[in-house]
Amino acid sequence: MHEVAMELEQVKQKYVPDTRVAVFDVEVLFRNGDLIIKGETTSNDAKADLLNHLNKIHKTVIDSLVVLPVSNEFGCYALVTISVANLREFPRHSSQLVSQIILGTPVKVLKTDGDWSLVQCPDKYIGWTNNSSLTNLSDEEFQNWKGSKRVIILNDAWLRDEQGMVVCDMVKGSIVELIEKDNSECKLALPDGRQGKVSEDSILDFETWLNKIDLNPKALVEDAKNLLGLPYLWGGTSSKALDCSGFVKTIYFLNGYVLMRDASQQIHYGEGIDLDLDKLKQGDLLFFGNKEANKVTHVGMYIGNHEFIHASGFVMINSLDSTRVNFSKDRLLSWLGAQRYVGQEESEGMVSVASHPWYVLLK
Repeated sequence: MHEVAMELEQVKQKYVPDTRVAVFDVEVLFRNGDLIIKGETTSNDAKADLLNHLNKIHKTVIDSLVVLPVSNEFGCYALVTISVANLREFPRHSSQLVSQIILGTPVKVLKTDGDWSLVQCPDKYIGWTNNSSLTNLSDEEFQNWKGSKRVIILNDAWLRDEQGMVVCDMVKGSIVELIEKDNSECKLALPDGRQGKVSEDSILDFETWLNKIDLNPKALVEDAKNLLGLPYLWGGTSSKALDCSGFVKTIYFLNGYVLMRDASQQIHYGEGIDLDLDKLKQGDLLFFGNKEANKVTHVGMYIGNHEFIHASGFVMINSLDSTRVNFSKDRLLSWLGAQRYVGQEESEGMVSVASHPWYVLLK
């Protein structure tokens, strides 16, 4: 059994080293002389490799290991149909908030459990959300949505019906289908079919936005400063409230890029920069944490002039220069690293919305 346990751990480390972005909930049992493998994983390769090793160890292996997503009457994709949907660690409201997904975000539904769905987000992050937050799509409907006329919401706005009643609130970065334009108003349709109007100055044509995607440092700084004062929320990733990595994610998404969810993931992408204030450029990500353990616990974005903006209690600006009135001694002492995303090629940790297959029809 020790040999089996070692194989199980080796396969997990090879294919699913980070359980925030993949599932590997697997156990191996001996019963009546048979070796039974059961549980769930999102990796076909992990399952195949594990079975290959187990078949060499034991003559009879019974395969009860499920590969997610589980097929159902719908396709495996869905769209968020409320302004901000909460992602929790377990399928219950009392469970820890781990992240959020905003209106119009496409997700992969891995499985359902009562009123909850386990979903994977465009940044690969996995968590549980309420079924009521989603509209499930068939494969054909999902393809149609990616080819539809859509807009991106530029400013937090209210969608209202013909009588002026609120249909839904919408946060920055939401993606919604456009029905028609009428003078200074636009008629929009939510994923669940609800419709309403919003001022034209709150939206931008999605295709136009895609064609304008460019990591411009000044635009990153401007968008970041527009969120100053927003409250901190553990797991928050919207223009209502954010945590530190959710803040950075939101800024980069508004500029057309999907980043990894957590600071401890974000530090592994981009170009590493020396811990030298004079070598930093606007848009660089600064990482903080426990130096002895080399553990990242916080992230902010450099905005120039030896200052950085981050979500800590609320979105604020601090300096790493001890001569400044907004100097943060704690952050300077815990400064672990800096990564430059601007000017870098796309990677697993920095994907353009324009090349993400969940958002667009790729040629």
